[in-house]
Amino acid sequence: MVRICWQTGALFIVVSLASTVALTTVPLNSKAPSSTKKKAVIVGGGPVGLATALTLSNPPHSYDVTVLEKESVEQYDPTKAYVYNVNPRGQVWMKENFPSVLEKLQDRGSNKSLFTAVPADPKTPVPAAVELGIGGTSSYWIPRHSLVYLLEEEIEEQETARKVSEEQQQKKGRIELKKSRTFSDLVPLENGSLEVSAKDLPSGKTETYCGNLIVAADGFNSAVRACLANDTKTSWLQSRAKKFRVKKWVSPASGLRMKILQIRPGFSIPDSDGSMLKTKSGDVFSFRGLNSGFTNRLSLGFLPIKDPSMIRTANVITRPKHEIWKIDNGPEAKEWFTKTFPRYEWDNYVVNDEEWERFAEAKGTTFPNCQYSPGLQIASSDGQSGVALVGDSAHAFPPDIGQGINAGLCDVVAFDRALRGKDIITGKEGEKPQSISAALRNYEKIQGPEGQALIRIARFGSPYQYRQSLLKDRIGSLIMTCNTVFRLLLNKLSFGKIPASCIITLQNTDLTYRQVMRRADLTTAGLSAAALTLAWRVFGTSVKKVVGLA
Repeated sequence: MVRICWQTGALFIVVSLASTVALTTVPLNSKAPSSTKKKAVIVGGGPVGLATALTLSNPPHSYDVTVLEKESVEQYDPTKAYVYNVNPRGQVWMKENFPSVLEKLQDRGSNKSLFTAVPADPKTPVPAAVELGIGGTSSYWIPRHSLVYLLEEEIEEQETARKVSEEQQQKKGRIELKKSRTFSDLVPLENGSLEVSAKDLPSGKTETYCGNLIVAADGFNSAVRACLANDTKTSWLQSRAKKFRVKKWVSPASGLRMKILQIRPGFSIPDSDGSMLKTKSGDVFSFRGLNSGFTNRLSLGFLPIKDPSMIRTANVITRPKHEIWKIDNGPEAKEWFTKTFPRYEWDNYVVNDEEWERFAEAKGTTFPNCQYSPGLQIASSDGQSGVALVGDSAHAFPPDIGQGINAGLCDVVAFDRALRGKDIITGKEGEKPQSISAALRNYEKIQGPEGQALIRIARFGSPYQYRQSLLKDRIGSLIMTCNTVFRLLLNKLSFGKIPASCIITLQNTDLTYRQVMRRADLTTAGLSAAALTLAWRVFGTSVKKVVGLA
């Protein structure tokens, strides 16, 4: 496959590491001495799930952790070739407990980028690149699979250290990664623990895993959350089923479809004078297309990566009725892109026929609604076992505001602090909770409102950045841009007294999501009051006359 020959080195590393992890973890049914440590099961082995596993396995929690992940370790999935921007919010988890993970992120992530919007017309010169201000130099761009690899590597190193050190075995729990497992059911047992049933995809067999703490990190279509919301069951797990039914809102970015076109690394951009501009892997590009219609306008977006030998991924993001989704074969896709983006020699140095075929056949993904679960936890009456939601299972939204991975890691920090008895917002030491249920209630109390604020930011922050082509999108984009610029102007004129829009205030990573929205709401309230006062002064006299005549 074309993606393999472009990325042989990176792919080999992922496969070999995953194999090593599988060999170095201790299976639950092995003949090794049974552990007396508490047990936890995490459903979902993405970045947030793996971060939770590392957190729970380390002191003071020291759980033995099993992670269930539906994907196979051998697969590299172009449909999930996202590039994350891990900002200081997401780095809190690393700084507090795993500085080695932060060092790896800094080494493998890209944090200095230039942005170039390349015109569609090949006769128009390519403009000079401008500095990209998103996140600043303290944020790091990293592909999703690279972040997963990084966290699995940390798990492998921890497991290796445990095997050779009796002291480490006393302090830390083990982490067992179970790939190709899909969640089936969750039931309470008579001994007070919880049993997770999962299907082993290769064999088709059902396996069971037990623990006193279950963490759902299985995405916005969370099967664990759906189980808790199933009011046809009668166990205590479903005793508050209604609170696990997600609340949803449609944003202008909801329902957009996305798929990836894989581009050879180190490609060049033809300039109007015939010269070739060599691209750098750490820079950001937007390739504009010639079309401007409601169903054919398209721009290709490239986010930064650090490794210059790694494949570049062009994001194709459109409304569902765009022409691109009617193309079902490679030659037609190649012809469409050649006409739409005439600046590039697609057939000679960017994409080969095999990749065109893969791209045409790909169904892509769809951006979710802005949604959150009012319930983030449920615990047994004795307080000794429970279930918690983190990451996209708790809150999900389109990727416009760049907070998906950061919000998920914030959940892990809050979860960790709640179990420790720390203040969840400040991290200050407090009294250790007497039970799992007490810790989970505190987690929900703080992170619930945070998730709600996060969803409001996602709805109103920057939902038109994908250059959606419909007339309502263009009007909405103009209105939202004017609103953002107006609030920014007020902020500057008032020397910061009047808060800017939420998408700008969000860049202050010292603020919580609730604090961001409170400041934006304050500006909204002030503008609304001013508008009403002005309207009364303009129309008040006329109204009084009408009322007087009546």
